Order: sequence, then structure tokens, then C-alpha cells
Amino acid sequence: MRLLYLIDSLAGGGAESVLVNLTHYLSQNEPKIDCHVATLYPTSEKYLKGKDFPVHCLNMPSKYALTGVSRLRGLLSSEDFDLVHAHLFPANYLAALTSWEYPDIPWLYTEHSMWNRRRRFLALRPVEHIIYSRFRHIIAVSQVVADNLTRWLPSVHSKVRVIPNGVVLSQLQHVHRDWSPNRGAVLLFAGRLEHVKGVDVLLKAFASLPPSITLWLAGTGSQRTLFERLASDLGVSERVKFLGFRSDVQQLMLEADCLVLPSRWEGLPMVMLEAMAVGTPVVATAVGGIPEVIENGVTGWLAPPEDAITLAQVLSQALENGEKKQQICESARARIMDSYSIEVMARKTLALYTELLGDSDG
Repeated sequence: MRLLYLIDSLAGGGAESVLVNLTHYLSQNEPKIDCHVATLYPTSEKYLKGKDFPVHCLNMPSKYALTGVSRLRGLLSSEDFDLVHAHLFPANYLAALTSWEYPDIPWLYTEHSMWNRRRRFLALRPVEHIIYSRFRHIIAVSQVVADNLTRWLPSVHSKVRVIPNGVVLSQLQHVHRDWSPNRGAVLLFAGRLEHVKGVDVLLKAFASLPPSITLWLAGTGSQRTLFERLASDLGVSERVKFLGFRSDVQQLMLEADCLVLPSRWEGLPMVMLEAMAVGTPVVATAVGGIPEVIENGVTGWLAPPEDAITLAQVLSQALENGEKKQQICESARARIMDSYSIEVMARKTLALYTELLGDSDG
């Protein structure tokens, strides 16, 4: 089985992590499967480290360049793939446009988020209907992602399958933590510095927490300068560390007392699953697929989005009571092992591939 995964690039991010985890797992555990990845744009070498599968770059000059169709067509003609699995926009549009010329190949798409900017414009709904209709099946990473997609495009309802993201437990160090109340606490945010991630709400919440607490912000994004200015205006600049891109986020999780996800919307964030797997407590907003994983006070803590006051209260609660926190961490890891491991995800995905290829053969 020769598989081609299509994605914008392999530069950071949850969707990229999902794809890499799955590709590595299949390559290492399924000898009859040959995995390749095609990216629309070049990927920096720092993001390609450890990628032991073939990566083909289509070198599209811009997001909407139609040359991508001819370049993807050339790759498909030369490599003879059995199935194409696309991730993210505009890779899904490129895949849909190219699929007309390859009707015998099953085309699959994974929807990673509960919302995107295209859904602001009703005029785009007919276009989206055409694009999504080109895929034999659409994987949604959580039930809420599936529900939101089918509200936007009711016609795809029968195509949607929910397969949650999976983490590679064998690569994640799990340690019992020292929750000593005498040391200064560290909060960690890891993700894009963009509006959707709610870092502005986190900074406002953080400003009301005791001065012994430090906030680490790991990631890059277009709003970094805005967030730095906000931290200065709130008088917390000295306690907020902008770490930029980090390849050692797991180590940061092990050093932090809590991972915070103040997102405005999400699909199923990989950083949350990874933190739960390594034993780091998680405080997150109750958006997207997060409440499908975190039961408030049992496997983590939930707060409403856009609410800095409540977020601060929940963070204070999460930093207290080491014994309770340890129980929550153990329950969280058990939750990940049962339902959100790469083994579970790969088994479900491979079953779908087999089904699609069987239909194609028939």
C-alpha cells in the first residue's frame, strides 16, 4: 500500500505532528505500507529532523497558485500511489482539484479544526460543497469538529468519520512530579501566537496571579509583538518569558507546573494530549474537542473561553493541593493510554484505508 500525505508544510503545529506521528508509526509497524509526504511549500531543516520518510516539495509560489495542480499531477504520475490523504487548507483544495484527473485513487481529508475563516462567508459554501464532495471520506479529529463541519456542509454527513489524534507514548517521558508548594510555579503555553489561541486572555488572567508565578510562552506567530506590548501594559513583562520556537516542548512540560490552553476554538490539540501523557496538569478552555478529553476536576481543569477572571481562578485551583493534582495527572494519563494513543489512531485510520481501497478495487 503506497500512501501519499499532502500538507502545506511540516513546520510545527498540531496537524503536522498528527501526520508525522501516523506516518512514522505506519512506516515502522506496517512493513507492507510505504508512506510519502508532499508539502506545498518548503520546510525548514529544523522541522525535518528525524523525518525518515520521503518528503516531496511541490514548491508552490503562493497559496492559490494553480501550478500546484500540475506539480501534484506529476508526482502522482511518477510514483503510482494507491491513496492520497490531505491535511489542512489549501492542501485540501489542491487535492480536490487534482482528484478529477485521478478518479480511481481514493482521496481522503482530515478536518482538524471546529472552525475556519472561510465559514464567515456564505457565498463560499457552494465552493466548499464541491471541494469536500471530492473526498471519499473525511476524518474529523473530534466529535465537535464533525458536528460543526456537517452544520456547515450537511451534504458530507455520510462521509465523516471521527478518529481522534494519537500521541506516541513511547516517546513521551512520564515522571512523578514534585508538587512542593514552596517553589515558584511555572505556567506553560505552547502554540501559535495568534488570536485563536487566546494568549491575550491568558496574560490578563496571569496579571492577577501571585508574583511568584512565571509564565512561559513557547511558539511563534504574527501577534507576538502585540502580546509583548500587552504584557508590558499589564506590568508582568518580567514574569513572562517569550521563548520563541522550541523543539523541546516535552522537556518544558516536565519542568512546568501546568500547561494552559486558553484557546477561542480548537479541534483536538496535540499539545494537550502530550501534556496529559507526560503527567503535566492541564487547564484549558471548554472549546472544540477539549471537553471530550478533559473531565473538569477529574482529568484536568476547564474554563470558559474569553473569561480572564474565571481562568485566573481555575489556574489558582490547579496550582494548589499537590495530592489532588497527582490524582488528576494519573487519571489524565490513563485517559490518553485508553483512547488517544498512536496505536488506537493508527488502527482506526488503517481500517479506513483498507475499506477505501477495497471499495476502489471493487
